[in-house]
Amino acid sequence: MLIKNARIHEKRQDVLIQDNKIVAIGENLNAPSHEEVLEANGMVLLPGMIDLNVRFSNSILNQDHIDKLAQSCLKGGVTTAVVMSDFTPRLESATLLELVKFKIDQAKVNIVMSAPLADQKEDQLHNIATLLNNGASAILADSHRNANLLRRGMQYATMKDKPVFVQCYEPNLDDNGLMNDGCIASTLGLSGISKISETAEVAKVCEMALFYGANVVLKSLSTKRSLEIAQAHKKACPSSLFTEVSIHHLSKNDASCDGFNTYAKLMPPLREEDERIALIDALKTGMIDCVTSSHSPKSILYKDVAFEDAEFGIGSIEEFLTLAYTFLVKNGTIDLQTLETLCARNPAMILGLEHKGKIEEGCDADVVLFDPNHTYTVTNKHSLYYGDTLYGRVAKVIVGGKLLFENE
Repeated sequence: MLIKNARIHEKRQDVLIQDNKIVAIGENLNAPSHEEVLEANGMVLLPGMIDLNVRFSNSILNQDHIDKLAQSCLKGGVTTAVVMSDFTPRLESATLLELVKFKIDQAKVNIVMSAPLADQKEDQLHNIATLLNNGASAILADSHRNANLLRRGMQYATMKDKPVFVQCYEPNLDDNGLMNDGCIASTLGLSGISKISETAEVAKVCEMALFYGANVVLKSLSTKRSLEIAQAHKKACPSSLFTEVSIHHLSKNDASCDGFNTYAKLMPPLREEDERIALIDALKTGMIDCVTSSHSPKSILYKDVAFEDAEFGIGSIEEFLTLAYTFLVKNGTIDLQTLETLCARNPAMILGLEHKGKIEEGCDADVVLFDPNHTYTVTNKHSLYYGDTLYGRVAKVIVGGKLLFENE
């Protein structure tokens, strides 16, 4: 396949793809005989996005949800997605992991599993080594669980050279909160989720990560203080501690919950505007390593209910690249190259995928053609972004050298 006239870092270039790899980048390249020629017409060519924070619909594993996730990834420009393993049935054996991998291979998109650290109800360590040996890309841990389990998880991860994804949250500090503990929650009469329930756990996990030398990703951070704590520890060991923030926490605040809008009920919760601005400032100064979709779709059955009964989470990966471009690039917060770093290059580095996350000769041919000139208004009332004007859209997605998605 030859991609003609694509915009790569503000230069018009051609990209030749053969045997699933990018083999040449330059001007006026010629396609070998019988090779497909794809005219980019000046659209932006980006590496496929690599999303480190994805869940199946309703956190249930089945073939239909795997297929839906794969299609949603393609629409959002995501070519590699790491699924959080807090789904049912629990990923507790190599046999189930092999079955899941077989089903995922049929979906064509690079969907990889994390391994749950422990049983959901009992503090028992899973057979982490077996799961990691059979293809799990990382360990998923909850910070508030038995600290000894977290210690052992970090030791296993270090031994297997895999990252630990840690969800930093202490439920005992939030009094069954439903949204950010602030003025909006008070006005609505809803119990709040305090920032200390996150920041206290971030501090603990950072200290453990440094002590045990583990590669740790602090997942879904939502406060300035969390990033400050992480940054202080990163100075001591910059290559083993990483921060991840969702696009929602960079683009929206807790005012979105006004009117008891359950589609703004997320975990961690959307914070007040001052915190959102602080996260944007942190993004500009390099304190955030990865931006994700935090894709956690819920059926209307679980959302079209009273706020206190609604489940946390929304589907968002279908518009991930468009959202990131709209709220981070179009408004001048960062440039496209920085977006690539946050959404592709850094995640690839964390996962040890040296041939993904960049457009270079010899790299995997997982690329996205993106049209930055397209504009539309979100009309889906079940979206956090209902009524917003978004800029750009994914036009074509190539995974492993094959055109898998084309926007009409």
